[in-house]
Amino acid sequence: MRKAVPPIDVTLVFPKREKRGINRQIEICRYIGGVNGPNETEPTHLLKALADPGRLQLAGLLLSGTFNVSELTELLGVGQSTVSRNLKILTEAGLLEPRREGRQVWYSWGAGLDSSRASLREWVAAFGPQLDEATGHRVQDIWAARRQRSAAFFESVDPTDASAAWLGSSDCVPEILAAVSEQARVLDLGTGSGRLLPGLAARAASVIGVDASPALLEEARRRTAGLGAQAQGEPGQGTGTVELRLGDMAHLPVQDGEVDTVVANMVLHHLPEPARVFPEIRRVLKPGGTLLIGEFLPHSEEWMREALADQWLGLPPKDLTEWLDEAGFGSVDIRPLPPERPGALGVFVARAVRSNM
Repeated sequence: MRKAVPPIDVTLVFPKREKRGINRQIEICRYIGGVNGPNETEPTHLLKALADPGRLQLAGLLLSGTFNVSELTELLGVGQSTVSRNLKILTEAGLLEPRREGRQVWYSWGAGLDSSRASLREWVAAFGPQLDEATGHRVQDIWAARRQRSAAFFESVDPTDASAAWLGSSDCVPEILAAVSEQARVLDLGTGSGRLLPGLAARAASVIGVDASPALLEEARRRTAGLGAQAQGEPGQGTGTVELRLGDMAHLPVQDGEVDTVVANMVLHHLPEPARVFPEIRRVLKPGGTLLIGEFLPHSEEWMREALADQWLGLPPKDLTEWLDEAGFGSVDIRPLPPERPGALGVFVARAVRSNM
């Protein structure tokens, strides 16, 4: 009968990083027989997945965003076969969640991780290798290229075309308008040419429309000229005043807690990293304020990435739920809507409430 092998203490040492209340050095006790034997335990399987320095670096990099294999190869400066092999091991360990969109596969940490995997993610964030300056610059370059692609597209569109495909689905609009509280101060993100502004102005006390395109904002200004006077005094309705502001969603031109409701309809799939906008949205909302989202469900219409500069082919509700939770939103409710036309892409409306913390 094989004798049990006593545990060996292995101390993992990483570059210094201070974090109150946590010992920077973590001792991992393992049995050699358990590691090398055929009946590998779940903790051993997870720890082995991160035991390789290259995989640990990759796991740390994916904390900063979602990337495809080509981008990861560029960022890490290693061969595609090495990146693919490490992604496969981390995925099989249940740490990463690949998402296929058309011809591309995107990788990120999995949503809804169990407690063991969530703890490992926290450990990687606290003690894993930091991005060096050069890699950090390359990450910023990738995001900048994504943003520029969208910006260039929207600067080229005809802002007066009310039926253009780049406007996205209108199926969410009735649900979103119905969810806006009367007398609320509303922020419309990515307002574009102002498709939602008349409906929002007819219901809310006031509306702020923000967009990064001067040309689209000019069309929105034309569309909403005199809107406040038209809506003023309608029974049970808001004043309908509209203010337009030029700005980027990463740095909204809105004061802390300035609005009661934020609307993001057919916007998030154009962003280079949708998850990163939610802390900024939370900042501008009053405590207890409401975020309303209209978006495509995941689909495989690759032509939309090429023709409409869509960064993402829909958003998985599971991922959205996790992003909102991490950003400090609660009472998340995501409801898919039935297609209004045969062959139409699936959409959903999400509602979340800013926590009071």
